[in-house]
Amino acid sequence: MADVPGIETLTMGFEAGRIVLRWGAYAASVDAAASDQDIETAVRDAIKLPPVTMIPDKPALGAAAVQTTVKPMSVTGASAAGQSLRELMEDNRRQLADLTAAHMDTMRAGFAKQLQGVQALGRLADKVHSEGDDFLALIGQYTNDLGFGE
Repeated sequence: MADVPGIETLTMGFEAGRIVLRWGAYAASVDAAASDQDIETAVRDAIKLPPVTMIPDKPALGAAAVQTTVKPMSVTGASAAGQSLRELMEDNRRQLADLTAAHMDTMRAGFAKQLQGVQALGRLADKVHSEGDDFLALIGQYTNDLGFGE
């Protein structure tokens, strides 16, 4: 399809179950199960070019002329586009799973730190409580020694 203007910028996408082809100012869409020939026909129809089979070969310019053969450019078929899409989706799923696992590990570590903090706070509360008991016992001892308890 070298004769198609702007074909070097051809991009393929998958939208609503159809393959969407875009290049230059043109666009075409084909069924997801379209063959390479169906895709080429859709491209040529979009820009009003006849199929390659209908384009006449250049007439020979004499015995010294070099014979050339027009080879149509292969456009990736629907199955390859579907496979590419599956690979992209699978790669995205793997990346999401990896990121999720990393975030979950970070959250688990954060929760473990919080638990350690709460446990330390519990030990501190126990210490303050026991020191309060010790303080009351000390005060009680002084008051007993001074005769206030009698």
